[in-house]
This record gives sequence, C-alpha cells and structure tokens, in this order.
Amino acid sequence: MTSDDEFPALVWFSQGDALAYLGRVDATRQAERHACELRGCRERLQQAGFSTFSYMALETIGRRILRAYAMREMGSVAFTTTYLKSRLYETDPRLAVLRESGLPVTWNLDELEARSNLAEPRVRSLLSTLRAHAMHSGLILGLSAPRADLRVAVTLTSEAGDTGWIDDRVMGTVLAASLTIGRIVQPYVEECARKARVVTLTDEQAAVLERLVKGLSDHEIAAEIVSSAHRITQHVKTLQRMFNVENRAQLAYLAARWGWSRS
Repeated sequence: MTSDDEFPALVWFSQGDALAYLGRVDATRQAERHACELRGCRERLQQAGFSTFSYMALETIGRRILRAYAMREMGSVAFTTTYLKSRLYETDPRLAVLRESGLPVTWNLDELEARSNLAEPRVRSLLSTLRAHAMHSGLILGLSAPRADLRVAVTLTSEAGDTGWIDDRVMGTVLAASLTIGRIVQPYVEECARKARVVTLTDEQAAVLERLVKGLSDHEIAAEIVSSAHRITQHVKTLQRMFNVENRAQLAYLAARWGWSRS
C-alpha cells in the first residue's frame, strides 16, 4: 500500500493487500477461493467490453474528498492520480448526474463534450484526460459501505465510442462483479480507514482540540489553558494539517465524527 500526503490523500492498495489482511484476521477464510473470485470478476468485466475498472472508497466532508483508497488492479493509476490531485471530481458532470439520480450512469465522451460547460477549465481538463487515456465511454455507480463516513465509487471505462452495448446483461455483470470485489476488499479498506483515524497529539494539542470541538474560540481556548491566542492559532493550523482538512470547522466536525477524545 502506498499513500500521498497531499490533499486529498490518495492511498493505493492491491487485491493482494486485501487478501493478506483477510488471511490474518480469519485463518478459516479461503484465500485461493477469493483470489479466483477476483480473477473471475476481472475476466468477466473485460469480456463485457470494459478496459478499466476503478474501485475507490472515499472519506468525505460534504462533496470534498479527504482520503481516497484506490485499488490498483484494472484501473489507471495515471488517470486516477490526475483526477484526484487536480480535483476534477468537483466539476465532473457524470457525478452531478449520479448524485441527482442515485442510479448507475452511462456516458460517452462525445455526449459529455456536447452538454458540458467547456468554459470551466477543469471540465476541459477532464475531457482531454479521458480522451488521452482512450476512455471513450463507460459506467459510473455508487455502492453502499458499512461505515457511514465512507462512500464507494465504481467507475468502468471502454475504448468504445458509444454506450449502446451497455445493456441489462452487461449491467448485471458489472453489479455482480462490483459487489463481489467490494465484499472481499472492504474489510481491508475499513481497517486502513480506522488506522488513519489514530492521531498522536501532544498534551497541548489535545487540550486545544478538545476545546475546539466544544466550539470555543482561540481566545477562549487560550484563556482556559493559559496560553496566547497566537499559539492557539498555530496549533489549530497544525491540527488541520494532521487531520487533512482545510479549515477549523472541518477540523472540529471530523474530530467529533471520529469520536476523538483525549483518552
């Protein structure tokens, strides 16, 4: 598994990582059977006509991604890295349709170009990046995750220029494969997400965060712990970096959501 400390954090994992974790936590699990299931899913998706399959578990605040756990197999590392690091998801017209309907969305590049706002630089960047990677059509859908603070997004692409071939049979293949892959890799992703929530703080940082979660201002925190407002402000900035958030409101929200406490 590898990660990147920039915002949003991108954590890559392999199917081997997920299988090894299952073997460690439950010796009765049949690793070879799971490996065969994953190979079978990959073969069926390729036979259906898809060239890439992206499985990502996203930890978010609103529509902002804090951390993305992305599976390497069948995906495009270059495209996914650009997509997340350039925040192309924030203006992705495919996601707008998915959020509105909640149903799987089929798309092709020509239609996206025709109906998208090409005045938006990131939309143009998305379209050109898709074309550069021969991602001419595809399917995007969301899956349920055991944790409320994780969202699973599945994206498949094809070199085909139209979507007429994505019929009910192909859709059934995609759903079955996605659910099987999710069932096998999700325990590992959940463990990674749990470990990411373990933050080691100094006593003073912990005192600041504890009061920040309660809604105290920098001046109020400074008065309670006998410090200066400037020092408290610096602590808050450090905590924002540690929790991988952009402002104090997100910091307080995320710390409360994680159930953080000094204990």
